[in-house]
Amino acid sequence: MSRPSENIAYEELQWQGIHHIALVTRDLEATLDFYVNLLGMQAGEIFPAVKGRGRHCFVKPGDTKTWGVHFFEYKEAQIFQSAETLKRLSKEPISEDLYRFLPGALQHIAFALPSEDNALALRDKLRLHGVVMTDIYNLGSIRNYIFIDNNGIQLEAAWPSNQTG
Repeated sequence: MSRPSENIAYEELQWQGIHHIALVTRDLEATLDFYVNLLGMQAGEIFPAVKGRGRHCFVKPGDTKTWGVHFFEYKEAQIFQSAETLKRLSKEPISEDLYRFLPGALQHIAFALPSEDNALALRDKLRLHGVVMTDIYNLGSIRNYIFIDNNGIQLEAAWPSNQTG
């Protein structure tokens, strides 16, 4: 293990959030359609495949300094999906499925919305497109619901709760 820099102590490191999250998709166009046209996010340039890595693109969730989600197209991708679990949760919101994890490391990506009005508008849009989602849950200072993207990846919409106390 190398020695820490003489100029910056560990406790002085200044993280600035997550720069981006890299994921795979079997179909980059379908993924961009979901994130841009359904969720209203911004897609950057599509980069060509290089040395075994498929075409790829950054999808940015709003006016943030982060680069967002970096999707790589990989036709043979094995993506853990939870559509059936979410369907059960949408029918039975207090199901034990709420407390289970998916096999695999990534459980979900939570995107922040500014208000409940925004969250409910997105929920209506998702419902119109047949997207599976959970009930709305209260988690203290936030409210949220989970839904799946076109790849079967769990996403979360989270916004500040208006509860006091």
